[in-house]
Amino acid sequence: MRTKNFFSIAALIICGLVCVNSVKAEGPSNTDNVTVNIRFKPIQTIVVNPSQKTVDLVYETKDHYASGVSSEQKDHLTVFSTGGFQVNVKSNGEFKRGDGAEVISAGDVKILASLGTNTAVGEFNEQALTTGDIPIITASEGGSVLNYNIKYDNTAAGASYQYINRYIHDDAESVYTAQVTYTIVSK
Repeated sequence: MRTKNFFSIAALIICGLVCVNSVKAEGPSNTDNVTVNIRFKPIQTIVVNPSQKTVDLVYETKDHYASGVSSEQKDHLTVFSTGGFQVNVKSNGEFKRGDGAEVISAGDVKILASLGTNTAVGEFNEQALTTGDIPIITASEGGSVLNYNIKYDNTAAGASYQYINRYIHDDAESVYTAQVTYTIVSK
């Protein structure tokens, strides 16, 4: 009888434990999970230095007409990019005087970029201006304040007195103008 009671009590205890575990498994949970994502969206900006919004290539000496002129603008462009990028340049057309009857080819001006202040990112291509986007800066990584110098070079096309007759005598000075646009794209 003692053995029978012992087995009965043991069976009751085992059954009780199983029932309690079953009730706990079926009841409300003490834990749950959440998925956390870190998402990176592309951001790219390009800014022309506000104090350099107008660049003048001035022919004012005999040497200028003989050799052409250029103008280097320090820290002319500032780029912010979340990852690799490419900066393109284009002109809105030929350089035009007044009503546009007189023009100088956009390709007469070459654009050359170089590293600016506190910047170590970028490879550069010298390009003659065109009306289509052409790459001047490429980088495999981004940065938050990437400064680039830009040289506007008219020495090849403007040398050897090529522009000797571009001044119109009734003008105080003859100005030929084109709009240059810089664009940043992901690379």
